Amino acid sequence: MTNKIFLFLSVFAAIAFVTGCSKQVDRSSTKESLAGTWSWISTDGGIANNIHKTPANTGKNIDLKIEADGRYSVYTNDSLSSSGTYVLETRKCIHDHTDKAFINFSFDEDMMVESIDKQNLELTDEAYDGIKSYYKRKSMNGK
Repeated sequence: MTNKIFLFLSVFAAIAFVTGCSKQVDRSSTKESLAGTWSWISTDGGIANNIHKTPANTGKNIDLKIEADGRYSVYTNDSLSSSGTYVLETRKCIHDHTDKAFINFSFDEDMMVESIDKQNLELTDEAYDGIKSYYKRKSMNGK
């Protein structure tokens, strides 16, 4: 009986140690950093890096409005084209194996936050032959 208790406590301690030492993305600060309206600049990537899209060559001006309360909207040429909710998750990036914020959109393709600062946002579809989209902050308050 004492062996079973010892085994249980050992397994519990090992799980607590592994989960307690993993670095987590601070979701609240990421949500605050994401909040605002982001203007799409370009999308590149795909198999053999064959995708190179911009507003100039697609005729689409796309704004991604992200709100701190978990809602988002996508505007294409100033018309609402999609909206819904999102949830921030922490996932390990397949490219550099670090924990990063992952945006799980309710009605659009989920994206990994590769990098973000006050003016720039870089999102990927988290695939080896995937795409990377670049955005510039349009405003802090959105539309």
